[in-house]
Amino acid sequence: MPRSSDLSLAKLRPALFVGLAGLCLVLAACGGPAKKAAGGDSPAAGAASADAGSTSLPAPAPAQGAAQPASAPQSPDFTTPPPPPAKLDTSGWTLQPPFYAAGDEPFWRLELADGWFVFQRSGLAQIEAQITQPKREKGADIFVAPPLTVKIKKEPCETDGGDKSDASAVVTFDNVDFEGCAFSGPEAESSPEAAAVVDAIGTIDACLARLGEPALVTGVYPREGGRTAVAMREPNGSQFECAAEPTTHEIAFLDPIEPGNAAPYMTVMRFLRTGVAAPPCPDAKDVRSGDTVLGKMLPAKCKF
Repeated sequence: MPRSSDLSLAKLRPALFVGLAGLCLVLAACGGPAKKAAGGDSPAAGAASADAGSTSLPAPAPAQGAAQPASAPQSPDFTTPPPPPAKLDTSGWTLQPPFYAAGDEPFWRLELADGWFVFQRSGLAQIEAQITQPKREKGADIFVAPPLTVKIKKEPCETDGGDKSDASAVVTFDNVDFEGCAFSGPEAESSPEAAAVVDAIGTIDACLARLGEPALVTGVYPREGGRTAVAMREPNGSQFECAAEPTTHEIAFLDPIEPGNAAPYMTVMRFLRTGVAAPPCPDAKDVRSGDTVLGKMLPAKCKF
């Protein structure tokens, strides 16, 4: 027969197992948060990690308008005007300024304006170059004024239009030599078209006289054999081409131009010779040779 002590132990065993199981559950519940905290998966650990990482963020960009480093390039100063051209000693020049030069085939003109050379060619942009002190070579003044080189020499010279001078001129631009004559005195006009009128005024007068009717001069240009040609238009719209010999201005031909057959170079100007009657036009500009008014250059709105 079993002893009473054995019976009591047998009864206590289930209770002990239940207690041990409950203790394990308690220990497991307590150990879980500890592991999570160690592993860094808790919200507190994430916040701490974010705080630590925030120390490596780049510095904020400087505010707009903040001072730049000393090595930053500075903007150019456009408020300072360029220095004026140096005063030149003109006492030994072949021609005393003011003077101008001109040539034909193709037509060109060189003028002096406020210390600058102004080189003009019909239908092309003008070229400006600051005048420099010339050097003397073989009796000629050589002005090296990039992009131009200008040579003025004392020697007899005559243009294709018959104008005579005692000085020749050569303008070199873009490796091309433009040959012509140089003339003392101020520039006679302000456009290549007006300059062509001045150089060919003898031929213009001869052609207008041969035509015998009032007409505008609409073009001046070279022709074969060294001749100068003049295109003219009467008030009724009739057009003519006239050419004269280079030295005598004797008329070589006077031919009508068929409607619509005028070449572009025949209609580049509207020159009204002094003495030719036309309605007044305040916007017309004088064409001068020295102090002499040769006529007026009419804008398109002026009637004829």
